[in-house]
Amino acid sequence: MLAEYCDIELLDGLKQNNISVFNAIYLQYSKPLYVYLLHKLKDPELCNDVLQDIFVTVWEKRDELKIDTSIKSYLYQAARFKIVDIYRRDIKYQKYLSELEGYIVEPSTITDRIDNRKKLEEVATAVNNLPEKMREIFILSRYEHQTTRDIASKTNLSPQTVKNQISKALRILRINYTSVDVVLLITAFFFFN
Repeated sequence: MLAEYCDIELLDGLKQNNISVFNAIYLQYSKPLYVYLLHKLKDPELCNDVLQDIFVTVWEKRDELKIDTSIKSYLYQAARFKIVDIYRRDIKYQKYLSELEGYIVEPSTITDRIDNRKKLEEVATAVNNLPEKMREIFILSRYEHQTTRDIASKTNLSPQTVKNQISKALRILRINYTSVDVVLLITAFFFFN
């Protein structure tokens, strides 16, 4: 079906809210895009999420789409950006996990080391379970030691919104992760920074 139309016609169809055009684009590109994502990310569930996110964005921003090359190129470029974001997030995750290790007293036994590693992973998981924007602000504040003003500028939010997001994140962490050791670890880490 897509072979009958050029990209300009398809974009016009999207901008006119033509769901049939969107479905045709999805049917044409979703499988090869999924294979590409799977090759790079190695996680089928994550690939499905990324794929869905790409196509949801295409539909939601259909009025604003400016595609200079082709729809195919645009979709693959969007996938590459998502992959880079995921890798970048994973690097930050590993970084703050290793930073947290420095705040735990050196364990004397292998059992202590395993327990400490589990606590660190609980903290990292707790932070990763925060809503996306809140997590980003929290990591910038607590792990990358950026000021409220810098975070507000980087995220296009007001400084007060940034402060509110950090407070909410701390509240969520305290409420949802009531293990004394985890709460103490979170609290200690953030007060020393």
